[in-house]
Amino acid sequence: MGERKNAARPLVVELVGPAGSGKSALAQRLSAQPGAVRASVWNLPRPLIFEGALRSLPALVGLCWGTRSVSWPILAQVMRLGALRLLLRRRLRHARLVVLDEGPVFALSWVCVFGPAALGNGRTARWWRRRAAEWAPLLDRVVLLDTPDPILTRRLRGRSKRDDELSDFTDREIVDLAAAYRGAFEHVLRHLAPGDRVVTLPTDDASLDRLVGAVGAVLDETHRGD
Repeated sequence: MGERKNAARPLVVELVGPAGSGKSALAQRLSAQPGAVRASVWNLPRPLIFEGALRSLPALVGLCWGTRSVSWPILAQVMRLGALRLLLRRRLRHARLVVLDEGPVFALSWVCVFGPAALGNGRTARWWRRRAAEWAPLLDRVVLLDTPDPILTRRLRGRSKRDDELSDFTDREIVDLAAAYRGAFEHVLRHLAPGDRVVTLPTDDASLDRLVGAVGAVLDETHRGD
């Protein structure tokens, strides 16, 4: 994929895929390696979220004033993306590998899925493009995980988490949401990551060892390109 601009910083890889594709299990295994850490747009330290909100204030005001219709969840994604960048720059800079389980690709895709009307506004669309441009040089690899819809649905039905937001979805709703995210991922990756940074891995056989080995080989290749 060519040389990284700053080989001294951590190798940053985001795992991307619809719910049930195996992201969390793979992220847990990868982040258990020496020198590796796991991060996400969710559950960020509150001080960083607060600072991210302050730093994003011009964008937040512009979105609110210019559109008068941007929802709170979209504004929250603005703050989370800012906080995640601060986390990478300040607290994770000495790590060897940062595994993002729902990072910028997910957050920008989420806006595409749940805020298409907002993206029709010029201010929101410009904010979206700027965030994609900011994150593009920070992602060394994107691992796109997916599996056929029947397997996704079966895995989601087998989850034991009572607070799973998809637990009340019908099979049709799960399939439709997965399709929406697939389209959004494709759109985001066109803006954020060149094709040579994106690795697609099927998770049909649910072999976690195989996935860990495949991602490890990709990351070794990336290190050799430094």
